[in-house]
Amino acid sequence: MSVSAISNPTTFLDTLASAASNAAQMRSKISLDLINGQIQKHLKQQIAALQNAPDDAVVKVLQGQINGLQKQASAASSIASKFSGNAGILADLQDQLGTLQTAAAGGDSASFDAALGSAQIDVIDLVVVTPTAPYQPDQIDALQATGLGIADSGTYDLSTPSGQAAAAADVTAAQTLIGQIMQATTSNQVIAGSIATARTTQVSGLTATLRNLQHIDELNITTKTLLLTQQAQNQSHLIQLALGNTQLLSASLSQAINPPQPYGTPLDALQGAADAATATGSTKQTAPAVLSLLA
Repeated sequence: MSVSAISNPTTFLDTLASAASNAAQMRSKISLDLINGQIQKHLKQQIAALQNAPDDAVVKVLQGQINGLQKQASAASSIASKFSGNAGILADLQDQLGTLQTAAAGGDSASFDAALGSAQIDVIDLVVVTPTAPYQPDQIDALQATGLGIADSGTYDLSTPSGQAAAAADVTAAQTLIGQIMQATTSNQVIAGSIATARTTQVSGLTATLRNLQHIDELNITTKTLLLTQQAQNQSHLIQLALGNTQLLSASLSQAINPPQPYGTPLDALQGAADAATATGSTKQTAPAVLSLLA
């Protein structure tokens, strides 16, 4: 046997220990990667579940109510604008009827016809709004169909008292009708404006509530997400520690690589026995026994 073989008898055990350690570490890494993958998958599922928590259903209901109220407010504002436009036209129409009344009483045919032409344009410019609750019928559609019921000055012959009286009577009837239409239009305008204001106020209140709820929900989701993430990390670390105990086999092989050396002299035996007694906490006097064996 060669000198090198005697001086290095543990080369094979060294290789075995290294291979065992590497294999154990590789298995631990693969296992840890698989487990971490499952932990992350479960974490994503939990976070996704937080996004669809019951509070989210409440948010959807509130958002639906807000959308509905916004549509109602928009519709009310639109119809209020139409009523407002008609009110302005009717005000001018009343002024024209006043001019007609004055012209009829004074027998002023030119002024009468000019005012009548302007009044007829006003009638054409009015917007027909289909009457639906809570709005009143305003008779504008009937007015546009039949007209004011006033003829031109030549028909009345404003130069005569009878002609003036007939023209004045027709103008008065038109004034009465326009007054009724103006009253209904003004009332409808107030109702539409009130509805628009009320719905807008409701939208503002619900929007504030929704924002607060979303803010609280976001805080809860953030807090729970952080907690779940920390728990996942803790699980991963604990599993890593459990799988990381790969040194047991290496330690056993190390003992095989470096076995206790035989005592060369009686003094070495005595010292070894003393060290062993100290290491184990033994209170027995082992040294004399060893000396008796050597006697």
